Amino acid sequence: MISQAFATFLWLSTGSGLMWAQPPDSKTSDPQSDSAQAQSAPVSGPQSPQSSRLSVEDKLRYDARHFADIDNFVYAGIGAAVDQWRDRPSEWGQGWGAFGKRYTSHLGQYAIQRSIMFPVQAVDHEDTRYFRSKRTSYQGRFGDAFLHTIWRHNDTGGMMPAYSEFLGDYGAAALSRLWWPQRFHHGSAIFVAGSNTILIDAGINVLHEFAPDVKRWLHLGHRTP
Repeated sequence: MISQAFATFLWLSTGSGLMWAQPPDSKTSDPQSDSAQAQSAPVSGPQSPQSSRLSVEDKLRYDARHFADIDNFVYAGIGAAVDQWRDRPSEWGQGWGAFGKRYTSHLGQYAIQRSIMFPVQAVDHEDTRYFRSKRTSYQGRFGDAFLHTIWRHNDTGGMMPAYSEFLGDYGAAALSRLWWPQRFHHGSAIFVAGSNTILIDAGINVLHEFAPDVKRWLHLGHRTP
């Protein structure tokens, strides 16, 4: 049932992406409509005039620059702390040594995830940069941030399924289970670990979406003297 639902989702996502990719019908230019379109053109994001398409080299530099972000080490520490609290896996025990093992495990899984995601996005022309939502309601922005985890921009500014997310998250889950105890070497454990990673990435997107608002509320932004 899970595989059928997942296949249906991919089929619908791909179909929608193809509709996004269809070229617009050629029509006689109307000065008034051109003016209206110019006024409604996005000022930021992948379809804005100042946005530039990333080459494969640009994507590699972007990934390399963000690979060692301090945030990733913090998230790994949070994940290790949760596993320590849940005593998962119990075979690793408790104490600082066990925490270090869980922390290293999270870092290793993250490194594998990024190593899988980059070649996929380079081949299928995904743009993994996060662009903040244009919606004004909190519900709409939250939904866009969550959806961006599995449905993101491509190199031309359109939308497409996040194939690199699925392959990276579940691929890293499968390989990282190899250093977990034997009882986790099965499909259910891999599915749970990969799905947890998708949910964590969705939460990180929500954080990226609302972090500027929080900084503004707390008056942490740049102040002019």
